[in-house]
Amino acid sequence: MRRRFARAVPGLALAWALPATTIAAQAAAPGDWPAYGRDPGGSRYSPLAQLTPANVNRLERAWVHRTGDLLAGRGRFQSTPIMVDGTLYLSSPLGRVSALDPATGRERWTFDPGVRLDGDYGDFANRGVSTWLDPTRAAGASCRRRIYIATIDARLIALDGATGRPCADFGAGGTVYLGRELDLPPAYAGEYQVTSPPAVVGDLVIVGSAIADNQRTDAPSGVVRAYEARTGRLRWRWDPIPRSPADSAWTTWTDGRGAPAGRRTGG
Repeated sequence: MRRRFARAVPGLALAWALPATTIAAQAAAPGDWPAYGRDPGGSRYSPLAQLTPANVNRLERAWVHRTGDLLAGRGRFQSTPIMVDGTLYLSSPLGRVSALDPATGRERWTFDPGVRLDGDYGDFANRGVSTWLDPTRAAGASCRRRIYIATIDARLIALDGATGRPCADFGAGGTVYLGRELDLPPAYAGEYQVTSPPAVVGDLVIVGSAIADNQRTDAPSGVVRAYEARTGRLRWRWDPIPRSPADSAWTTWTDGRGAPAGRRTGG
């Protein structure tokens, strides 16, 4: 049985630009978009002022980048690209990460995490990547700029922003396997997955999850976890469902008979 988390269509990354004469006249400096919502608060506001109601009708297509993830109705492009250090970073439905020249669309590198297509994930989706700059590393050092991708098969991967190679000092060779640290393990590959970009707060990379619901009462919980951005070591975890009588919220979760239901996802 295929569990549906989202509807899907294959995707493109499109860039739009004003004619060169308009660009030269306005001479607007390029701006960064360093996070999914541009800033930690997710305002999605850009201070750039080159596009206005008066000229938006003159936009012309500058380039097209094709991710290659044509999944016959099982995947769609949902990624919000980020822009840092003069590079555009985006993810594909299968979690492939590409670094593009924002002016030309030329691919600088791509990383394929090798997501299997037979994992019962329903529709494939990935909404973007995140980034962190290591202040302890010199300019030009490997993995000073890190790009994080959380894949649909529940892996958190750190990549060198300059080359796309996994950062070997993060987790196990660049990867933290999110499904291995759960109190209630997934029964099948698609039961526990990640589709959203991690949140980066300070030196922490924070991930949530997507759970196939209405399947069983002892399914994995929607635990939120924070990992050290440099090492991938687990710093903290928060489970919305109380698991111990020592938790002050233990008595607020009961089954239909009034017994504590904290050992289960729901009841």
